[in-house]
Amino acid sequence: MKAAFITILLALLLGGGGTFLWVYYGGFAGEQSEAVAFIDIYGDYAEVAERVELLVHLPGTEGNSDRAELLNLLEAILTQDMAPQRREELARLAFSNLDTVKREIDAAQAAQAELYEALQKLDNSARGFTAIDIRKRADNIVALARKRAEISARITSILSETNDHTYAIITRILAEEGELSQQHIIEINAATDGAQQRFETLEGLYDELTQQKYKLEASFASFVASAI
Repeated sequence: MKAAFITILLALLLGGGGTFLWVYYGGFAGEQSEAVAFIDIYGDYAEVAERVELLVHLPGTEGNSDRAELLNLLEAILTQDMAPQRREELARLAFSNLDTVKREIDAAQAAQAELYEALQKLDNSARGFTAIDIRKRADNIVALARKRAEISARITSILSETNDHTYAIITRILAEEGELSQQHIIEINAATDGAQQRFETLEGLYDELTQQKYKLEASFASFVASAI
């Protein structure tokens, strides 16, 4: 009680400017307990964010064996001359690989939902600061984290869209008992530009995701240095 009285008295003696500084920097005692709580919540957020990024990279990485096998099978199915029975056989194999990739995408989408929950907790914690300076720093962290989540969500959406297009191709071949009709070939060729555009967009988003992570980590390190 005495310490609080002295703090308020000093602010009053310093005048309006002193009062502003007191509010801006969070009082002479600071807001360390709030900062520690924010840092702990950020740690929970960061753990989920790392898991999301691992999952959104998994379906598209070159080291993914199911993805590699799927691409090889699709190339054979769509470009090589073969009997319908052989094409149907390869399509069934591709369908198995595609199903595994879909489960990976589903896992990324589930983790993305957890990420938004962690983001909301981080945002709620940031709103608990009264000092203008530390509140701005916390708000900036939340904004960067939210942008990072938006990028990973876009990646997941494109991966899901690509998976759906591939699923449509394979299921149609299976429905036509291995036949690759001229009309189907025309439709696949017409969709090629869209597939290429999605691939290029994904490459850009992966790079953007990495850069956003670096910005966020730098902002968080600055916050910790100033708040603790």
